[in-house]
Amino acid sequence: MTDVLLINPPSPNKSIIIRDLNRSGRTSKEQIIWPQTNMAYLAAMLPDNLSVEIIDCIAERMSWPEFLKLLNNKKPRYVVSHVITSTATNDLRVFKEAKKLGAITITMGPHVTELTENTLKENPDLDFIMTRECDYTFKELINALENKQTDLSDIKGLAWKQGDRIIKNENRPYIENLDELPLPRHDLLPIEKYVFPFMASEFTFVVSGRGCPYPCAFCRQPIMWEKKVRLRSAQSIMKELRMLKKLGVNNFIFHSDTFTVNMNIVKELCEMMVDEKLNLTWACNSRVDTVDKETLKLMKKAGCWMIAYGFESGSQAILDKCEKKATVEQGKKIAQITHDIGIKVYGYFIIGLLGETKETIEKTINFAKSNPITFAIFHVASPFPGTKFYKQVKENNWLTNEQWEATDQGGNSPVDYPELSGEEIMQGIKRAYRSFYLRPKAVINIFGAVRNYNDIKHLISAGVSQLLWK
Repeated sequence: MTDVLLINPPSPNKSIIIRDLNRSGRTSKEQIIWPQTNMAYLAAMLPDNLSVEIIDCIAERMSWPEFLKLLNNKKPRYVVSHVITSTATNDLRVFKEAKKLGAITITMGPHVTELTENTLKENPDLDFIMTRECDYTFKELINALENKQTDLSDIKGLAWKQGDRIIKNENRPYIENLDELPLPRHDLLPIEKYVFPFMASEFTFVVSGRGCPYPCAFCRQPIMWEKKVRLRSAQSIMKELRMLKKLGVNNFIFHSDTFTVNMNIVKELCEMMVDEKLNLTWACNSRVDTVDKETLKLMKKAGCWMIAYGFESGSQAILDKCEKKATVEQGKKIAQITHDIGIKVYGYFIIGLLGETKETIEKTINFAKSNPITFAIFHVASPFPGTKFYKQVKENNWLTNEQWEATDQGGNSPVDYPELSGEEIMQGIKRAYRSFYLRPKAVINIFGAVRNYNDIKHLISAGVSQLLWK
């Protein structure tokens, strides 16, 4: 018997699903397998007298029948699992199956934070929802249940059922100092199973901060963090990097909304990495307006090989409508500087945002092709509940499919605009992928990044997936 089982649920259709504590989640056509560092943080909050395991069904390529057999063998007392919007029906099944074994069931994330009462009402097998930032909520809840406490009204950030009543406790204040949290239990993760193309070997995520100060209309960050930005110190991050080094992990991605939101911390961290000669290889997310040439040079020296920028669109009108607070010209400039320094550029784009037309789609495709971007991903604009984008399309009756499964950034468009249909949005995305990747220059750049045989296998698999996409 396992006391606490933390679960990343099986896929509903054998596809690779990206799930995370504070993000939207989607199907990964590029076949990236996402480390469950958020689960490792929760595991670190548990007392030593409780046994804990993390079961990552996506990384293990575990089917539902295989998972149910494992669940029955483990017979956990507590089951904690993801629910993301685009696989909500599938994910909620975990609690139904766990309840058959008598487990106490717990979930968290932006979907259930935004739709707390409905989720509890419609799912009798779900006992608790931890809203927003839930590290201490989880710790206090488990301690209370272990002590047979029946009144849980003092646990902030908790929604629960007392008989037929649904009770939503007071919100928990955000953690001001992230350094006070224990280091995540990376040792419980199947790190060898995580996949990111062109990482030299196994990798994981290092969370450098939480929250984003920017108001992008499509983003779910305000639901979880309310734009409350908290950053770990360079000293705290270095402790985690040393721990990973001891575990034999030499590759990682700084997993935060904008790693470079505070360049002073970035510089201090990079200087420490260089001084200690950790010889780590890493990547990060950034914005086009939060990094400069000097910082990029230091990042390169410290082991940074790739930066993912949220370019979103090649149309300034689209960027303005979605409140990106950045310009197309800033994107062009930073892509070139990054490339010139020797750091590869990964471009995030979204097609189908408010105001999109066939002409703006072409601008995005041309932007991706005309700038030194090695990898590009073109997401479907998905209106997640709680976002400004959702309210906009809902109020204008542009939302054609209100099933949660339709809000998959790797799926089909659930939005029809008067001048641009969902089908035309999807045609634009498929055209973007093929136009970007079926170029001699793109093929040369990608194969130039190959480090080992696994990269070649991944490229072939991801390429076939894209070409067969109809």
